[in-house]
This record gives sequence, structure tokens and C-alpha cells, in this order.
Amino acid sequence: MEYKITAEEGLIRAHVSGRTADEPPSHVCQAVLAESNRLGIKRILVELTQKAALSGSSQFHLVVNLTALGMTPQHRIALVHHTPGLYEANDMVDLAASNRGLNVRSFPSVDAALVWLS
Repeated sequence: MEYKITAEEGLIRAHVSGRTADEPPSHVCQAVLAESNRLGIKRILVELTQKAALSGSSQFHLVVNLTALGMTPQHRIALVHHTPGLYEANDMVDLAASNRGLNVRSFPSVDAALVWLS
């Protein structure tokens, strides 16, 4: 798996690609949140181009671990899936985050994600 993290216009932007296994990318989440906290930028856009969706249980575990990785209720994380079908397969993230008072949502496009982040 590859990823790139940049900061632009008050936004952390991460591009993540190449995940092939049903394993939550906690190390990527940790790197993104560390950069967010280092720069004091709480709006985060994550663009994903993956080969396979995470299972519901892996999505759940990923969200549960976000607070341990440094996420707070002040963070807003928008996930955009560029691989067809993966946006629809990512509904557990939204549900688990909402149940924990975390601002994490999936979007079908960057434009929709940016509107929510603003």
C-alpha cells in the first residue's frame, strides 16, 4: 500500500492506494492524524483507490481505533472512494463513527466531501 499526505489551504489531504487485503490501514490513519495534530489542521480529506473493500468488521475496528490514534471530536475526516463499488461497501465506517460521536463520513466525490468539510 502507498500513501501521500499533504497540507493545503487549511486541509490535510491524503491519497491512499494499493490496499489488497482486508486489514485496516491503521498505520496510515496514525500518520494522517499525526500530521493533522502537528499542524493543528482538523479537516482531513482521504482519497482512496483500493483493490478491495474492507469487511464490515474491519471497518468497525478501524473506527474504534481512531481515538487511540489521536482522533478527537474536533476532527472531520471525509473519505472518497475512487474504486467503483467501494463507496457503497463502506457504510460501516459512517455508522460506527456516528455511534461514537466522531466526524467520519464517506462520499462518492471529492466535491461532495469538500462541501461537508467546509
